[in-house]
This record gives sequence, structure tokens and C-alpha cells, in this order.
Amino acid sequence: MTVPLFFLALIAAHTFDLFSFIVMTERHGMSAEANPIVVMLADSIGLGGLTVAKIASVLVGGSVFVMLAHGKRRRLAIGVVTFGVGAGLVGGLSNVATIYAY
Repeated sequence: MTVPLFFLALIAAHTFDLFSFIVMTERHGMSAEANPIVVMLADSIGLGGLTVAKIASVLVGGSVFVMLAHGKRRRLAIGVVTFGVGAGLVGGLSNVATIYAY
């Protein structure tokens, strides 16, 4: 798998997390969110700020991955992007589970 495909997977996982979060909170309110950090951020900076923070975190994680992948630490780069994709998928799947649990 090439660097652009890994980066695309990272973006896709976190986009899924973000949109499922939006649907979940529209249907069930912020009390449905299990992550207290996300709740605090949403309360203090709103959905727009939370979206900017999500984009920034994906860009930082993706940048670390790209820098490592082009160096001599390709295995570490794959570990970083795998962790990032996994975090996005777990977040998105837990949001979907919450949407349908109510």
C-alpha cells in the first residue's frame, strides 16, 4: 500500500467518525457522547471548532506518518497510521452503535 492510500484511509476513518458524531448528537444530544474530552471541546468551542480540531489532528497525524514513511522508519509509520485509522473507526462505530441503541 502506498503513502497516499494510507493517508486516504486515515482521512476516511476520521470523516466517518465526524459525520457519525454529528448524526448521533443531532438525534440524542451531547449526552450520548462517551468521550469527556470531546464533550468539553464541543461545549467550549462548538461543532465548528471541534471540526477544525479534528481536521488539525488528522493533518498532524498524517504529517508524522508521511515524514516517517519517507525516512528509514517505514514500520513505525505504518504503526502510526494504523493507530490513527483504528481510532477513527472505533469512534465512528461507537457513534453508530449509540445511534441505533436508543
